[in-house]
Amino acid sequence: MRVGSKIREIRTKKNMTLRDLSKKSGCSLGFLSQVERDLVSPTISSLRRIADALGINIISLFEEREPPVDSIVVRKTNRGKFENRRSRVKYELLRPQFSDTTIEALYMYLEPGAISGTSPHSHNGEELVIVLKGKLEIEVGGKSYLLEEGDSAVYNSNLPHKWRNSYEGTTEVIWVNHPPTF
Repeated sequence: MRVGSKIREIRTKKNMTLRDLSKKSGCSLGFLSQVERDLVSPTISSLRRIADALGINIISLFEEREPPVDSIVVRKTNRGKFENRRSRVKYELLRPQFSDTTIEALYMYLEPGAISGTSPHSHNGEELVIVLKGKLEIEVGGKSYLLEEGDSAVYNSNLPHKWRNSYEGTTEVIWVNHPPTF
């Protein structure tokens, strides 16, 4: 199932109109209509606002079925994987997909030019990012930082923040959020 179709399915199950979702998410009615018809691919910041308005985690938009959670180990070959082509990011979930843990760890592949969104965003919690390969520019609270291979950053997610890969190659990072945002 495509993300837009999943958003429409969840929205209608919650008896929300497109206008209700627009008001709650801050996304325009036209944009949401295009998203639901899978005509455009929203950025992660837009997906976060939509998911918050629907009362779900972003990962719910990519789930096809609900396998049993009976392990604390996630094998590399069994990671939940999804991609946001607009943001140019591939994600691998490093915790059991339907876990009720209060942290979220993602292995992210950031293609050249990948961005979190054009504007800084904020949400409750804390974040930790570790650059495994490449370089990552982050902006937190209006201050910019360049992280290189082996560098890490920890910050309060309530501060407006954004990131981008201005590196010529794919940047690989581990990103940890508390509480889960996906």
